[in-house]
Amino acid sequence: MIGIIGPEDSIRLVREVAAGEGRAEAITTRAYTRPEQAPDLARELDEMCQVLLFTGRIPYAFATATGELRAEIDYVRHAGIDLYRTLSRILLATGGRLPRVSVDTIEAETVRETYHDIEVEPPTEILPIADSSGLLFSGLDEITAYHRERYASGAVEACLTCLGAVHRDLADSGVPVWRVEHTRASVRDALRRAWLAAEVRQSRATQIAVMMVDLGVPTQRAQDPYQAERQRLRVREALLEHAERMRGRLATVDDRTMLITTTRGTVESALARHRDGHASLLTLRGVDVEHAVGFGAGTTIAAAEDNARKALALGRHSGDTHVVFPDGEVHSSRQTAVRPRLRETGPGMLRVSEQLRIGPLSTRRLLEALHQMDPDQITARGLADAYGVEARSARRLLNALRAAGFAEEVGVHVSTGAGRPQTVYRVAMQRLLGAIGADT
Repeated sequence: MIGIIGPEDSIRLVREVAAGEGRAEAITTRAYTRPEQAPDLARELDEMCQVLLFTGRIPYAFATATGELRAEIDYVRHAGIDLYRTLSRILLATGGRLPRVSVDTIEAETVRETYHDIEVEPPTEILPIADSSGLLFSGLDEITAYHRERYASGAVEACLTCLGAVHRDLADSGVPVWRVEHTRASVRDALRRAWLAAEVRQSRATQIAVMMVDLGVPTQRAQDPYQAERQRLRVREALLEHAERMRGRLATVDDRTMLITTTRGTVESALARHRDGHASLLTLRGVDVEHAVGFGAGTTIAAAEDNARKALALGRHSGDTHVVFPDGEVHSSRQTAVRPRLRETGPGMLRVSEQLRIGPLSTRRLLEALHQMDPDQITARGLADAYGVEARSARRLLNALRAAGFAEEVGVHVSTGAGRPQTVYRVAMQRLLGAIGADT
């Protein structure tokens, strides 16, 4: 099921396009009067939909900022064809003359390309709505004020907006304004992407997953054989009950290792419950012997088992329960600011790693260490403790961050005891995360 979130007129258009594609029953919709309502509507649909599709970039940005959604999320992008239609309407209304305009929401490159395609100088007033660090404004009033100020100053003769609320506010105040609306072609492309994403998600949810349980070696070597057998039966009974809750199957690898085979969807649901603070199947109950648990997913049982073993190894190191997915992504029962991975392929992460002259996995570890510290007061000694390296290695990392433009020296910390003075650095975390982009 695809959840559609947007204003009533956009929702109506999406319904018409979905009906034309013969898939009206595959969508469910929620309409808002202002984009700020999008996060609440998204949470309402999140449980029942595999993909959430927002009719604009602004509501999408508001919803993603919450970081709480489990569904795949996307938005209907404004393409050049949407702007072409609006410009055609303006030309018809003005007798063939395009006024100087201010534009919001549409990507600046799309605006410029569209104007160049019709051999007209592009507008110079294109409001940047967002960058890699997120939204650049706190509400629609700022966008309305931007257009109103540009018009009042004489810099533009009219305004183009994709936002219904901004269009209404400007029109009510007497500012010449045109609304850029989605064409059916844009909506159709977005719906097809969303349906494909839902199919991929459904296929991924049925991937094989394994819960590997490593039972500790009994501490009492001379344990009574009857007691040992009772304990073994209790453990097996608890594992059978857990397998039933996971809708999986229990198998024995050896005297210390048991497997529960289930699906990736079941494990992802357990992760989501754990993140929400609820009891989940990540935790094994009723096993009264020392044990460790690791989860792995894969396209085959062998691959899932291999990832589960990697998860167990990570758990022995940290004491947490881990889940390792086929793409190398790792989830832990302990919430961290930066999610670890067993391998890195994101272009942003690879690019920053090359700048710092360290491996991508080391870069991710560095990010996690920096998130534990005050970015305005970082010393080599403090980074060494958080990152788990020698102080001289931490100094090299800080120098690399400074050389790449992600840090600057802001002072010197002199200890009251023995030891050399420590240079204090300020790390620009937003700039660093922005350079890495969505990889974090």
